[in-house]
Amino acid sequence: MLNQSTTLEFLIPSYKRPHTVIEAVKSVALQVEELQLSSRVKITIIDDCSPNINNSEIINAISPFSSFVTYTQNNVNKGMSLNIRDMVAQSNASFCTVLTDDDRLQPNSFKEIIEILDSIENDKDKCKVASFFVPRYSYLEDQSLHCIVCNPFDKDTKIKPSPLNSLKFLHNGFILTGLFFKPKLINFQLWDDNIENSFFPVIYFADLLLNHESMYINKNWFIHTVLNECHWDSWGKTQQARLSRLYKDYMKAVTISSKISLSKVSEFLSTISLLNEEFLDYKMQINSTLPQLSKDLRNVDKLTSSRVTYKLAIINFNISNARFKLRVLLSRIKRLIINRI
Repeated sequence: MLNQSTTLEFLIPSYKRPHTVIEAVKSVALQVEELQLSSRVKITIIDDCSPNINNSEIINAISPFSSFVTYTQNNVNKGMSLNIRDMVAQSNASFCTVLTDDDRLQPNSFKEIIEILDSIENDKDKCKVASFFVPRYSYLEDQSLHCIVCNPFDKDTKIKPSPLNSLKFLHNGFILTGLFFKPKLINFQLWDDNIENSFFPVIYFADLLLNHESMYINKNWFIHTVLNECHWDSWGKTQQARLSRLYKDYMKAVTISSKISLSKVSEFLSTISLLNEEFLDYKMQINSTLPQLSKDLRNVDKLTSSRVTYKLAIINFNISNARFKLRVLLSRIKRLIINRI
C-alpha cells in the first residue's frame, strides 16, 4: 500500500457552476469515505471569482467531508489556465488530477485508481511513471454517451519517454479530467510562457512525455459532460469564435511542443520522423476543425504559419477538399446523364 503521507489530490477549478461542483465533489468524496482513504486524499476546490453565487451553499454541502475537502474563492478572475496552474503549483501530493466542475467520477472507480497508484509506488519500474490517463468518455447532459476519445490503445499500455512519443501522444493531454500526473515534475516556466493557450494540458503533457514514462489505462473512470453551456467567456462570445480560438491554440501547442522535441535530437532520420509526426498532428486538427470554421476565422499564430509542415498539411487539406468536390460534381453529372437516357 501507499505510505500514509502520500496523497492523491483532486483539483476542482470552478466557475459559475455551484450545483455541479457539489456533484463533482460528492462523486469523489463518498467513494473516499467508503474506502476509508481520507488520510491519503485531498480534494481542493477553487472558484475563480464567479459572480452571483452562494458560497455558503457549497460550503454547507461539502461540510461532511471537511477533513479532506477545502473550498476557497479567488478575489479576482484568473482565467482557467492560471487558476489551474496555481492549483497544481500549490499541490504537495505525489499525484494530482484535475476534475472540471461539470464532470464526475464514475461509481466504484476510486478503488481502481488507488490500486494503480499502489502499483506505481510498489513497482520499481513503475516508479518512473510520471503520469497516467484514461480514455475520455463524453456524455451529454441527458447522460447518453456522445463519444469516446483519447484512447490510443485497446489495452493498458506503458508509453516510453521520447521526443517522438511526446508528439505522437500529446493530443491525449487535452483530456484534462482523466489525466493524473506528478505536480512536482510540471515545467511551470513553459506553462507560464503559454499561460493564455487554452490547450495548456497538451503543452505540459507533451513536456512530461519527453522525459518521463506515462501509462494508458483502459478504464471508464469519469463522466465528462460535453455540449453544455460554456462559461469560459474569454474564449469567445460565439461558438464560431470559441472554435477559432481553440483551433489556433491547439495548432500553436503542437508547434511549441514540436520545436522542443526537435531541439532534443540531431540525427537526420529522427528529425524526419518528428517532422512527419508534426505534420500528422496538424493534419488531424485541420481535417477535423477547418470544415466547421468560416474562412475568415481559420487563422493560426505566425509561429505556426511559418512551419513547412503546417503549409504541407494545409495543401493536403485543400487537395483532399478539391478531390471531394470533384467526386460530388462527377456524381451529379453522371446522374444527369442517366436521367436523360
